[in-house]
Amino acid sequence: MTSSVLTASALGLSRNESGRRFPHAEDAAALEELRSGVIEILTGGSWDQPWHVHDLEKMDAVEVDHLVERGLMTPAFADRTGEGRGFAVYGDGEASLEINGEDHLRLLAYRRGGDLTALWSLLSRLDDGLETVLSYAFDPQWGYLTARPHRAGSGMRAYATLHLPALTLMGRLSETALELAGQRFGLTPLWGGLGGIIQVSNLGPQGKPETEILQQIGHIVRGVIEKERSVRKMLFRENPVQSRDQIGRALGLLQQAWSMPFHESVNLISAVEVGIDAGLVEAPGLGSEPTFGLMSRLQPAHVVVDYMDRRVGCLESPAVDEQRARLLRELFAGAVIMS
Repeated sequence: MTSSVLTASALGLSRNESGRRFPHAEDAAALEELRSGVIEILTGGSWDQPWHVHDLEKMDAVEVDHLVERGLMTPAFADRTGEGRGFAVYGDGEASLEINGEDHLRLLAYRRGGDLTALWSLLSRLDDGLETVLSYAFDPQWGYLTARPHRAGSGMRAYATLHLPALTLMGRLSETALELAGQRFGLTPLWGGLGGIIQVSNLGPQGKPETEILQQIGHIVRGVIEKERSVRKMLFRENPVQSRDQIGRALGLLQQAWSMPFHESVNLISAVEVGIDAGLVEAPGLGSEPTFGLMSRLQPAHVVVDYMDRRVGCLESPAVDEQRARLLRELFAGAVIMS
């Protein structure tokens, strides 16, 4: 398991076709026409990799949740209903496209790790490919127009996912959020803040060039990481026994539990990862897997699709928690706390 405070990165680009009303105000026939035209571009255009178009009407809840868990579909789009919606995945999951969600188009890309520049390079190429056929709604003063005016400008939302258990535990996130708000960036809990997993993202209209936004979020992330590491050191220095006890208890549950809900597994893995990062825990069964990667594949739809061959159709089935616990027992079987 690679210990890193910066765990994942994501980008979203919102675009709308000129001359059409936003999806919430457009009629069904026009939305269907737009979807058909976009799918024709995806399947008939010249792309480096193929687009795989999904029929949303035929997808079950597990399939949709699996896409959301992989960062390829936004929860808001998954929950929407209505005419004209479409969805496609680029390559093996390098990017995806939501059609007629909140905006006419939303390109998404997600990677574990911190390479936002590479994500922007990919989405920029895909965006250019779409724009050769579509005419985007663009205003010289306001930039790309979006259904939510505060997202106009570049139309880009950048997300850096951080593992901040120490700042969370010590109640330091609120002051950090206030500092970032003045720079038009925000902190948002992922999974409700389980395990101290927090996302940093840009807010408000973005008139700056995309590369400048990415540079700024990179600078902000480095500052937050420094704060997290400083607080972790303080906790181990001032509360060494309590810190070791919390890590040890977490490890014991991961090694012995026979049923494990997702929320509990994330909190326990978070505590053990802090121990690994501090050199207090050896966990050879984890190899080089990043902490966030392990947490992600323990999400309900991942467990059902990847480890249970879809044998259950209900993500709340007790069998999912049992399978999750089995995986964790295997992964942490040889883990020990160093004396």
